[in-house]
Amino acid sequence: STSSSGGRTFRAGEVIVPRVTPGYEKELKALKGQFIYPGVDYRIVSMTDKDGTPIFSTTGIKNDSDKNKARLALRPCGWKLQQQLWKRDGVRDWPIEIEAGMLSNVATTRFNIDSAIPRITSAFQRDWKLYTLSLAIALTPIPLALFARNFVSFYAIPSASMEPTLLKGDVLVVEKFPGIYQRTKRNDIVLFNPPESLTKIITDNGSKLSSTSLFVKRIVGLPGDQNIRLDDDGNVELNGMAAVGPDRTLCADEPLRLIDKQLRDGKGKELKELGPSEVYVLGDCKAVSVDSRVWGALPKENLAGKPVARIWPLDRFTINLDGPL
Repeated sequence: STSSSGGRTFRAGEVIVPRVTPGYEKELKALKGQFIYPGVDYRIVSMTDKDGTPIFSTTGIKNDSDKNKARLALRPCGWKLQQQLWKRDGVRDWPIEIEAGMLSNVATTRFNIDSAIPRITSAFQRDWKLYTLSLAIALTPIPLALFARNFVSFYAIPSASMEPTLLKGDVLVVEKFPGIYQRTKRNDIVLFNPPESLTKIITDNGSKLSSTSLFVKRIVGLPGDQNIRLDDDGNVELNGMAAVGPDRTLCADEPLRLIDKQLRDGKGKELKELGPSEVYVLGDCKAVSVDSRVWGALPKENLAGKPVARIWPLDRFTINLDGPL
């Protein structure tokens, strides 16, 4: 979102991506001096106004000068990225507080297409081997490239919703042959096109999706499953039993617990029965995953692919990702 004269507004929990913006070289230089780099995903873990009072959003600050003096506490998304910045720059203490005015004209959301080039450039600088491999694949002969585009693709994990099973930055090889559902069983990890209810959540938060955007979760519920219920701790039961999958508490908790409000209003917190064309999916990190608990059952027709291998990082290379990793 954008204010009329003071740049964009910010809200706690939002993920922002600084980008190189002509005319704001001074701000970008100052940000780099505080370890805030273009193309890197940062989560706003908390916010205060100029007087140090906690706030949820800068929207309610009417004065542009005061809005620019709001303090944003930023932390890189994912432990892997934090580790990379620590090894490269020696940064140990996150979050880092930044004035909103330094970011208001240079930051965008992770779903905004304007963030694509900065994110690719930044990722290449951090993991040049991976992106050199991707470039080599992109230059393969046209017939092979066409085959790969239609039936096989690469997918980089963009968030922490599947931690610790899949970490932000992991790269998967995904098969997209017809009949995905027929090859899928309970507990399998799948990629899917967002249903209308999930798309609405994303767009209502001011972000955009491309026509090729995919999401990754684990299938825990199948057609005909009954008595789906969400308990007070964010856990799901189906058919009187706990949902399959790993321990969903083995990941970093979101400090603001923004997921709690979404779960209270969730469309999937209580379902009598899944229809013949519906499945129920969960992320492996219940503290941050926006999944069927929030937006309801997933139509089978939205299933788009299954991961067959994790090819990056090399020390976590895995083949055959059916079921738990």
